[in-house]
Amino acid sequence: MEWGEETDMPREDRQNRNHWKRGRAAGGSPVQGRPAQAPREFLLRAGLIAIGVWLACVAIGNWTSPGGLGGWARQAAAAQDVAPVAADKAAGQFPVVRFDIPLPIDGLVDKQIQGQVEQALRKLPKEGPRSTFVFEFRPKANTAGEGNDYFRAQSLARYLSGERLAGVRTVAWVPVSVKGHAVLPVLACEQIIMQKDAELGAAGTDERGTIDALVRRGYAEIADRRKTVPTPVALGLLDKDLAVYKVRTPDGLRYELPDGLAALRQEGKVTSEETFFQPGDPHVLSGAQMRELGFATHLADDRRSLAAALEVPAAMLQQELVPEGGWRPLRIDLNGPVHKKIVNFLLRTIDDHERRDDFNLLFVYIQSAGGDLDQSRRLAERLSSLGPKVHTVAYVGTSARGDAALIATSCDELLVTPDAMLGGPGETALVGDELDHVRDAVASIARSSGRDWSLPLALVDSRVQVFRATRALGGDVRYLSAEEYDALPDREQWNRDNSPLPTSAGITGQTAEEWGLARTTVQNLDDAKSLLQIEGELTAARPNWALAFIEWLADPRIAGILLFIGWFALMIEVSSPGVSAPGFIAALCFLLYFWSQFLHGTAGWLEILLFVGGIVCLAVELFVLPGMGVFGIGGGLMIVVSIVLASQTFVVPTNSYQLRQFPVSLMMVAAGMAGGLAAIFAIRRFLPDTPYFNRMMLKPPPAEEREALSRREALAVMDHLHGKRGVSTTPLVPAGKAQFGDELVDVRSDGEFLPKGTPLVVADIAGNIVVVRRAPDA
Repeated sequence: MEWGEETDMPREDRQNRNHWKRGRAAGGSPVQGRPAQAPREFLLRAGLIAIGVWLACVAIGNWTSPGGLGGWARQAAAAQDVAPVAADKAAGQFPVVRFDIPLPIDGLVDKQIQGQVEQALRKLPKEGPRSTFVFEFRPKANTAGEGNDYFRAQSLARYLSGERLAGVRTVAWVPVSVKGHAVLPVLACEQIIMQKDAELGAAGTDERGTIDALVRRGYAEIADRRKTVPTPVALGLLDKDLAVYKVRTPDGLRYELPDGLAALRQEGKVTSEETFFQPGDPHVLSGAQMRELGFATHLADDRRSLAAALEVPAAMLQQELVPEGGWRPLRIDLNGPVHKKIVNFLLRTIDDHERRDDFNLLFVYIQSAGGDLDQSRRLAERLSSLGPKVHTVAYVGTSARGDAALIATSCDELLVTPDAMLGGPGETALVGDELDHVRDAVASIARSSGRDWSLPLALVDSRVQVFRATRALGGDVRYLSAEEYDALPDREQWNRDNSPLPTSAGITGQTAEEWGLARTTVQNLDDAKSLLQIEGELTAARPNWALAFIEWLADPRIAGILLFIGWFALMIEVSSPGVSAPGFIAALCFLLYFWSQFLHGTAGWLEILLFVGGIVCLAVELFVLPGMGVFGIGGGLMIVVSIVLASQTFVVPTNSYQLRQFPVSLMMVAAGMAGGLAAIFAIRRFLPDTPYFNRMMLKPPPAEEREALSRREALAVMDHLHGKRGVSTTPLVPAGKAQFGDELVDVRSDGEFLPKGTPLVVADIAGNIVVVRRAPDA
């Protein structure tokens, strides 16, 4: 057989077809051995056959037409999620297991892959159809997998092409360029599937100097054993200085090295020849070339098209096996709004542990309503770039709203509780420019994980409409936007619904599972651990004590307590001026509140300046310009607005989520007001009788003494005090008491705060009200 002939047909199908041909050639005709029929009987049979063919054509036309019985049946099946073929495959009739091969192949990569394969072999049913093992070759970012250890690569290649895997079909999928000795395990697979622009070759780049005979024999051994690629071509992919020729002979097409070509020439068997690999040129073959030459059986850009090439549901390619040594999990938590500081911490955590190489499973716990779209995109891109060495799992217990849904869908797997909410209105109202900027990033992240990009984008961008599309053959279901649907290479095989799916308000975890966005639903974190076979505690990576303290202070309950105590202490300080313990406590509480909200990402300099300005305005109202009201009302409003804005990331609520969050911000204001009112009540009721604090204000006289004093003051004439000098016996704020000779009198300052012991002079007398000011020579 010539190279490239019938390579699209699986080996079993070719064998069955050849067996059928041999049966026919051996005389297996269904009418062989019967007596010849009479012409009349022959015509009668022919007529009946013609009528039957005509009726079958009518039935097929009615079935395949959109308005016929078949169209109705397909619509009903689509409405009920009926996919019998996919269900049969998912049930295990066509076992498919996918393995990630991280490149370069060094260290113990070959042993780790062999351990995973052995684990999968033990789980396969002893009877049934031939299983398929798909090996996905994934280099590090911005590389082609160079830097491989030849002996490790050879060990893996011998294992993949050995007797141990003779009972399974091995498929190498090359979605990006692979160079260096990682080419050898690709050649060891029974079937090769490539992305059309990916390149395979330049295997000798991992060798220093000339390529020795041992390495050549290794490549020749694998090529001869598997015969996926002709041996001369395999050697040409290894050695760029080797010439390879494409030769046509009477026996078919062949690939030969110079010695082989010379022998064929001597025998006179060369019909035509051409140089296939020129010495000195880079010896690489693109996916398109591999397919044209018949070395690759299919082209696949992503896992979705890979599943179509293998004729299996795409979900079957998402399976992940627990490594031979078990998971070494790292958990990171995303709680609250997404902002630069928390994303920086999470990225630093990932980078630190990646350098230490102490984890192979990243568990991302998400409970967030988003916040900063650019920061969510930044974290999502990092998660999707971790490569095959690290398996990423996102767990959403309650919500991943807004742009936090982008982070959740960027992981290899998504686990959700049934009632969790994904996407929809979030912490911030995303505008068109922001969404247009992140659109390409969402599509790139989705493609890198083999998913369609329409549904993840629709969870973030309410402008995107997603439609349900069903494959006519097989019943496979996808959820695509009009743009992604129009870009399908096999669009004519898909039937798209006319009505878009409801995604603008977000979707539940149950819906995410039904639509294939989530792997499955779990009831809680323990169920997720059991599903992933994680043993022991799944402890989150903790920030340093300062960041942990900030997160604790930013909790609404703690923030409310801080405001309550702050206003309580402030009111006590105002009632008894002078920088003392209550003033210090108030300043500390407000400082901690705004500092935590600032670092938590919900407050900025605007909120801080509004609060400070409000306090200044209230001080002006109380001590500088009393009675005007403008500074008092304005200062109070500034303080209320600053507290509300510091508790949220938006200014005015514009969506349903923000409307639900707005009462939480108002609760912060209520907590502060409650603290102020409680302070006023405590001051009047308990402070005069409390040790230490009773020195901050005068104890009010008993009721009988107050009544007698009021009667005396109502009849008292104070004109004799006009112009007299005295000393304040209490602080004047502005009211207080002053001593004039032997007479203790209730006085009021002219607006200035005057401490105890200040020399005074009477400025004015109105009835029994004595107005004083600081003595000029004081």
